[in-house]
Amino acid sequence: MTGNTQLTAPASPPRAVYLITAAVSVAVMVFAALFPLAATDTLCRYAPMAEAFAAGNWAEAFHPRFVTGMPVAAGLVRLLTGLDGLSSCAAVSALAWALCAIPLFSIADRVFGRTAAWFALALYFICPQTLLWALKGLREPFKILGTLLAVDAVLCIRERGWLAFGEAAAGLALLLTFKADTVLLGFILWGAFAAVDRFRVRTWCLAAFAALALQGNCWLVYVWTGYWFPVPHLVRIWTRLFGG
Repeated sequence: MTGNTQLTAPASPPRAVYLITAAVSVAVMVFAALFPLAATDTLCRYAPMAEAFAAGNWAEAFHPRFVTGMPVAAGLVRLLTGLDGLSSCAAVSALAWALCAIPLFSIADRVFGRTAAWFALALYFICPQTLLWALKGLREPFKILGTLLAVDAVLCIRERGWLAFGEAAAGLALLLTFKADTVLLGFILWGAFAAVDRFRVRTWCLAAFAALALQGNCWLVYVWTGYWFPVPHLVRIWTRLFGG
């Protein structure tokens, strides 16, 4: 009986979760933008790439190893707000960190119940490691957010239908465009979505969307290597197996 109750959890988190997330998002984004922490990857890679994107220097803004998400997101913040590259990276990473709260609450609510979901939300907000990633402007919060969105979509596909498709699309977009090492995870989660949805039209629309989201990565890899692959790791595997 308990299992059935959990499976019929509310279709979306209560309004309080959204209000808390919005308040935390604003507070953490402002703090991260004003007091960003220095990390080697951010200082040497993401921040200069954001600066280059804002300046329209596409050759310096993108690299196939770091794909397209972070330069575009942080670069737009740099362009629109005038913040430096480091603060822009910290701001967008902080936003992703805060937004993780909503799908996390939804997943915990469905699997463990409402009380456990509130505990999960509180524990997440006080977790120092994930917050540190955000304040340093790293890409890990985007990986976490993408994974949580995709998993929540898999759990609620039968209740929300096309709304779950939108959530899965957002999750896969983050996984496919922010870190090269999460592309495989994105395909695995698509497979889970497809299995639960029984390969309906939504499944193939999601596959088409994922393929479209990967084209920016593929173009970068092609420019640098001459191979149309979404991540450079596949180029190494291909050349070792087939030469070139």
